[in-house]
Amino acid sequence: MRNHRPLLAPAILSVALLQTLPTGARAGDSEFHSLVERMSDYYQKGPVRHMGWLNFFANPFTAGGVSHFQMAIFDDVDASRTHAGEDLESSLASLVGPPYQPFVSVHDARSGEWTCIYTRESGNERTEMLIISIDSSDAVLMQMQLKPEAMRKWVEDPLERSRDARRGAQDAQRGQP
Repeated sequence: MRNHRPLLAPAILSVALLQTLPTGARAGDSEFHSLVERMSDYYQKGPVRHMGWLNFFANPFTAGGVSHFQMAIFDDVDASRTHAGEDLESSLASLVGPPYQPFVSVHDARSGEWTCIYTRESGNERTEMLIISIDSSDAVLMQMQLKPEAMRKWVEDPLERSRDARRGAQDAQRGQP
């Protein structure tokens, strides 16, 4: 008969850690999950595995004014599905649905890369931003909530905000407030 006692401590620790996670982190954001499923269906490929853990651990380190950050990456997507003569912007708009409004759309004809940003009001005085970036081999879906003041600062002076974010990240790495 085998002794199962060595497995008991890791099992108890795992259950305890799961209980400390916020409900949203345990259950997953159903709307974001639905968008990921739609992209999976479109590309006939699932996202990179274990991104949920990355999202969970990255949230405490997001730039000021950003919360509820989630990301899904699709590697080695079939480029013909993206650039098959269809209007990608209308395909993306139907993918994200009517609650989101187009905010920015950029297409690099030389590389074929597309980046589309959609926004919507999220309640609690926050704006929800959905970013979809697609190139010839990868697709990335990101969703986050922004405080309107933080978004206004980014729009007014994106260069300075990126410098502030970089300084904040460097301070966090050094353990400074």
